[in-house]
Amino acid sequence: MDVNALFARAERAFAAGNHAAARADLAQVLKLAGPQPPVLHLAALNEARAGDAAAARTAFARAVAAAPRDPQLLNNYGNFLNRLGEAAEALALYGRALAAAPGFHQARLNRAILLHRLGRHAEARTDADALLPVMAADPALRQTSGAIHLALGRLEAAAADFDWILASNPKDLKALHGRARAASIAGEDALAIRLYRDALALAPHDPELLIGLAEAQEAAGEPDATTILATAVAARPDWIDGQAALARMQAEAGAGDEFDLAWRTAVAARPGNRDLALGHVGCLITASRPQAALAAVDALVARHGRNEISNLYEATAAIETGDTERARAALARVGPVAAAELPRARLALRMGDAQAAAARLERLVTTQTDDIVLWANLDLAWRLLGDDRHHWLSGQPGLVSTQDIDYDGDWQGLAAVLRALHHARSHPIGQSLRGGTQTRGRLFGRPEPEVAALATAIKAAVQRHVAGLPAFDPRHPLLRHRTEIPRFSGSWSVRLVGGGFHVAHVHPAGHLSSACYIALPDGLDAPDQPGWLEVGGPPVELCLDLKPLHLIRPQPGRLALFPSTLFHGTRPFPAGERMTVAVDVVLG
Repeated sequence: MDVNALFARAERAFAAGNHAAARADLAQVLKLAGPQPPVLHLAALNEARAGDAAAARTAFARAVAAAPRDPQLLNNYGNFLNRLGEAAEALALYGRALAAAPGFHQARLNRAILLHRLGRHAEARTDADALLPVMAADPALRQTSGAIHLALGRLEAAAADFDWILASNPKDLKALHGRARAASIAGEDALAIRLYRDALALAPHDPELLIGLAEAQEAAGEPDATTILATAVAARPDWIDGQAALARMQAEAGAGDEFDLAWRTAVAARPGNRDLALGHVGCLITASRPQAALAAVDALVARHGRNEISNLYEATAAIETGDTERARAALARVGPVAAAELPRARLALRMGDAQAAAARLERLVTTQTDDIVLWANLDLAWRLLGDDRHHWLSGQPGLVSTQDIDYDGDWQGLAAVLRALHHARSHPIGQSLRGGTQTRGRLFGRPEPEVAALATAIKAAVQRHVAGLPAFDPRHPLLRHRTEIPRFSGSWSVRLVGGGFHVAHVHPAGHLSSACYIALPDGLDAPDQPGWLEVGGPPVELCLDLKPLHLIRPQPGRLALFPSTLFHGTRPFPAGERMTVAVDVVLG
């Protein structure tokens, strides 16, 4: 048999899934013809499909060395590395494929999908936009485009992509799920519920769909919103994501200390399931119950021993309770891992060693330049040290402002619309408010005209604030984005009632944070300034002798804007209602 016939037979064996036969024929071809790129390429694909990653990697590397500008080869090698989790290397190979053949659409689509998965949505959008004029009828592209639009908060565009797919294939599960998510985020509650039910008819036990339906019912104010989720969790008590969603929903429904009852019950009934117990500890930390978290850690360690995650959880909870010795011991057990660096810095702050905290955080921000939480804690350390860089980071004129927004509507009518969106009975776990409720999803994108008018007014005020920022500075976490276009990455309404407040916190999902005042209680001018916004005050658990940098008096129609790197919270007020709308603003 000649070389060409052997290669053709190898191709047929590969197509039939007969990897051993394909391997044998390809080895013979390589002996007879030498390391030809098409042969090495097929050998790599064959080994990858057979599950021999090492052999596939070797064959791909040899093939690329022989044909460094073959776009299909580079694309397939990128797909292989992508499946192995080597994202940076895969991106580089997709880039090389496109450099060799700019019109190679599949490589561009693969790159867009990977960029989206990595959270680099703006870059993914660029690739998707380049493909739409030539691949608009490709369902995979429209699905990817819709997912990217959804991640960027462009709900109408996302819905259009998913609707396009569903028009020709109403049972496309991915498109149904994406369209349901877009509807849920946009506040189209009835549509979201219908779409989630349609999707669940195709995949009755899909965990993400079950959670999505429960949350859509919750957002619609249905009294039995937790029923479907509670039933599913009861059937699968070791379903950690389901337990977490149920605990959050029970907390917002006013379950109090019983919010995690299903989780506690599952842990007790499954003493051998360490992951379930670890998830419960994490839930307790998120819910700001550090003492309960430490007790759960003790029980977990007694059954399973310690590991890196349990040590990190123990350190985090111990810092929150002020047990610095326990936190120190837990971090010592963790060792030099990246996840322990922020807890170590916070522990140093808690123990009064601002110099050690600053040194550690300064190292971290050199590589994690956009990490809002690192910068926020570093600012506290610099303030304690009297370091001039605090003024550079947080004290320059124009970084904090108040804007009186030009809202074309009635404030009382707006308050009534927002009030109707607050279906929960208690504050959500993992959020800063205490003694109130917060709306679900993204507020700006809902269909109510009052909400849309408010979004327009706040957008104009944000643009005025950005125009008044200090000059561009490539080293500054906010000012490096000074010339970029602002957009909302999140928007929600908070309703606090008598005694309610926000603990000091930061918003890591944006460059600018905000508070727009809609309805306020009486008595704001009392000596203790109840209900006022504190910007720059440290979290109480760090026990730092620092006062807020700014105290802002709430006033209907006033929008406060400040860098997301500044901790902020509010003072409690004795009675009445305090309603605000907040947005996270991303520049870029």
